[in-house]
Amino acid sequence: MVGIKLRSVLALLLAAGLTSSLAGCVTTEALYAQYDAADCLLVANTDANGTVSLHEQNTDTHYPWEPAVYFAFNSSVLDASETARLDKSMQVLKQFPSLVLGLQGFTDRRGTKGYNLALAQRRVDAVQKYMESKGVTANRILLQPIGEVLPQISTDDTNARAVNRRVELMLLDSDGRPTPIQYASN
Repeated sequence: MVGIKLRSVLALLLAAGLTSSLAGCVTTEALYAQYDAADCLLVANTDANGTVSLHEQNTDTHYPWEPAVYFAFNSSVLDASETARLDKSMQVLKQFPSLVLGLQGFTDRRGTKGYNLALAQRRVDAVQKYMESKGVTANRILLQPIGEVLPQISTDDTNARAVNRRVELMLLDSDGRPTPIQYASN
C-alpha cells in the first residue's frame, strides 16, 4: 500500500514538475527564430537618413542595398537617380552569386486594373533589362508584376501615389525563397 502511495506521489510530483517546466514553453516561431538567425549571413542596418545597408556577418563587410526603385506617373523608364540606386544594390548581387533577385512591380490606383498590371510588367521588365546590362543573368531574376493591389501607402494623395509607383527588390535564395535577413535595431 505504501509503495502504491509513493508511486502516486512521485507521479504527481513528476507531472507537476513537467507542467511547471512547460508553462514557459516558447512558440514554434521562437524556436526557429534562433535557428534562422544562426543561418542568416546578412544583417540590415538603417542609418539616420534612412539608408539601408546589408552587413555580411562572416567577413564584417557592409554593402549598400536599395529595396525599391520608383517611377514617374505612367512610366516604366528608369531615370538616373533610380539607376544609381540599382547600381548600389549590384554589389550584393556580385558578392553573393547564389542569390536570386525577386522584382515585384507596382502602380498607383489611377488607370484600369488591366492597364496597371501591364504597366507593372513593363516596370519589372525595365529593371530586369538594366540588371542584365550590369551582369546579372536572367536566370537570377524572378519577375512578379502586381499592379495597383498591395499599395505601400493606402491613401490616394500625390505623395502616396509616387511611393506606390515602384519595383521592389527582394533577395531570394537559389530555390526562390526570401533570404533570411536579420534586421538590426538601431
